[in-house]
Amino acid sequence: MQPRRLVLAANDHRLATVVQAHLQKAIQLAAPVVRFDDVPHLLTPETDGDLLFVAADPADCAAVEALVREAKVQHQPAGMSVLETDAVRASGKLDALNPYLANRFLWPHQTRELSTWAQRALAPGTPFADPAAEGVAATIRRRLINHTPSLTAMVDQLCIAAAHDVTVLIGGETGTGKTFLAKLVHDCSARRANRFLVVACGTLSGNLIASEFFGHAKGAFTSADAPKVGKFAAAGEGTILLDEIDTLGLENQANLLRVIETGEFEPVGSNETQICKARIVAATNWNLADAVERGTFRRDLYYRLHVISFHLPPLRHRPEDIGPLVRGMVARYGTKYGKRIFGVCPEALRVLEAFPWPGNIRQLENVVQQAVLTSSGNELKVHHLSPQVLSRVESASATLPLPNTSFDGTLRQTREATERANIIRALEKANQSRTRAAQMLGVSRVTLYKKMKAYHLLEEKKPVAYPFDGFNTRASGS
Repeated sequence: MQPRRLVLAANDHRLATVVQAHLQKAIQLAAPVVRFDDVPHLLTPETDGDLLFVAADPADCAAVEALVREAKVQHQPAGMSVLETDAVRASGKLDALNPYLANRFLWPHQTRELSTWAQRALAPGTPFADPAAEGVAATIRRRLINHTPSLTAMVDQLCIAAAHDVTVLIGGETGTGKTFLAKLVHDCSARRANRFLVVACGTLSGNLIASEFFGHAKGAFTSADAPKVGKFAAAGEGTILLDEIDTLGLENQANLLRVIETGEFEPVGSNETQICKARIVAATNWNLADAVERGTFRRDLYYRLHVISFHLPPLRHRPEDIGPLVRGMVARYGTKYGKRIFGVCPEALRVLEAFPWPGNIRQLENVVQQAVLTSSGNELKVHHLSPQVLSRVESASATLPLPNTSFDGTLRQTREATERANIIRALEKANQSRTRAAQMLGVSRVTLYKKMKAYHLLEEKKPVAYPFDGFNTRASGS
């Protein structure tokens, strides 16, 4: 089987198969054909093959432009060319892409030129991914490296989680990507063809959680005018993500424990026992082990959930993820809002990388969305960013010493110095209350105590210099 060094992308498979047959006959090249919607799943930062977009009709031009633009924004190294009919060429709708295309071939007038160019696909190189044939590890790695490359160290554990039908616990500050990770496990599991449902436990009052989980019978309570199917039944044989599970009361925790242990539950107001066939993934913004020690979370439920666990670091500790995340967001919102953005200027990216992002990925996405909306031209630039980000970074830069030619220490020393300063400022803002300071910093009280002990802060209260003056505060959502 030939490596996938050239892939034809088309919505009109009739023309694409004619082109495919021509290449097979002319140069014995078997080039697969995919739909436009499949293209994003083929691309990685490592693939250096060629995409040939087959534009049979002017109606195809919008999709071709979006795909080319998104690939360029995300710095995908794949070459991109277009094979177009006379009608498409005459429309001029692809002319704006000329600076970003390797070639434009006119069909059927340039078949010889097409064949000569396609010969390059027979040379060695990194082929396109084949989602239908790749293994679970390759799929997980591809999706992580496109989205959050810092998490590729989790590939082996994510493969285990995807392969085995056990409960999974995902921890991390709000907005760090817990839902993304849960969906990744679902998509790579045997349950991928079934539903993936999310229950935001933190948004539900205690008396509504049972109904949301298990449904209710008609007349179960005053406003129950009709029976309701709960999430555990609606998920079928899919996956259900219980977000902010730490907000559940002890009674609801007991009901959940029963479902995990036996699979059984009853809708509110009904005596009919039903069986949950869904897989359960739980997410929390807090350290559940600390909640167990405080008596606010059941120990037996914690152990049931903690079969396989993942912790997502905050975005401020994952600077290598900023670039891929920003480019992916710019590509997505550029298409959504009809913006012809083909790149992000390095200066804007440096500003975004310098910001501490107390709201993590959710805050980053909001800033990027605003920037795309206010942008003009074919590149996202510094002045498109919100004043909040610009003023914060400028203020932080002004408090830092000027760089010098000497060596200032390891990355670990730099991180620890910043972390120590952040802890001191949080304690000052909280009037030395460790509980409130821990909430500001988005960590447990036990974790804060250990950090204070490690940094010799248990007795020290004097102020120190610090690079930023803000901290992560707990917000709803994940």
